[in-house]
Amino acid sequence: MNACFFLAEDAPGISNRPMRAPKMFCSLLLCMIATAGCMSAKKQNVVHLLQPENFYSYLESSGVGSDPDHVFNWEKDGTLRISGEHYGYLATKQTNFADYKLVAEFKWGNKTWPPRLTNACDSGVLIHGGGKDQVWPRSIEAQIIEGGTGDILVVNGAYLTIGGVTKGPRIARFDRPGRNPWNDEFGFRGPHEIEKPRGQWNRMEILCDGDRVQIKVNGHKTLEGTNASPSSGKIFMQSEGAEILFRRLDLYPLR
Repeated sequence: MNACFFLAEDAPGISNRPMRAPKMFCSLLLCMIATAGCMSAKKQNVVHLLQPENFYSYLESSGVGSDPDHVFNWEKDGTLRISGEHYGYLATKQTNFADYKLVAEFKWGNKTWPPRLTNACDSGVLIHGGGKDQVWPRSIEAQIIEGGTGDILVVNGAYLTIGGVTKGPRIARFDRPGRNPWNDEFGFRGPHEIEKPRGQWNRMEILCDGDRVQIKVNGHKTLEGTNASPSSGKIFMQSEGAEILFRRLDLYPLR
């Protein structure tokens, strides 16, 4: 396009005919259009991870790729149902995820299993995972547990600093503000609960920006840490004694 036009309407002495707009106006308009196009393209830059081909299974009872009791079930609408019967996880086949925002939508089922038959329903999304497949691999866990969803754990060799306190390499937990007092019992809801009632979908956002990790649950920022080590790796969804469903696991690259 070599020119930009506008229509002169109801201007005294001027007929309603196309008129050439000022050059500066044209440049500004084209810049706005280009910017809007770039913003639109950026919004569309998303990886929909919740597809069977993106994962492999590991169960403590049967190893890699063996799921005789159908712990991991993909439903017709694309929802992932994890029974929780055996400890383990689905792990991404890709091993080097870094610098992203991960959006997960989940809700609890009704089934629990020993040894957590009457305990709070427990699961989690593990990030920056690596090392050998085991319960549990080196990672940083965005905790999903009744009454404590939004906590962060460092697991088997990982490190993180929150509020000037560094934890790791042993398994250790950072409690989200308002979590306590807490009871490890089925159906527990705390006095400052941010998780929605059973049967409703929850949204968790995990921001991984360099060595920074931030968690939000249903719009509430729970914890933010720095000096994450490692700062890249696999993504896992746990099976840990309670039935849980995921309908979304979307990754938005930051770079």
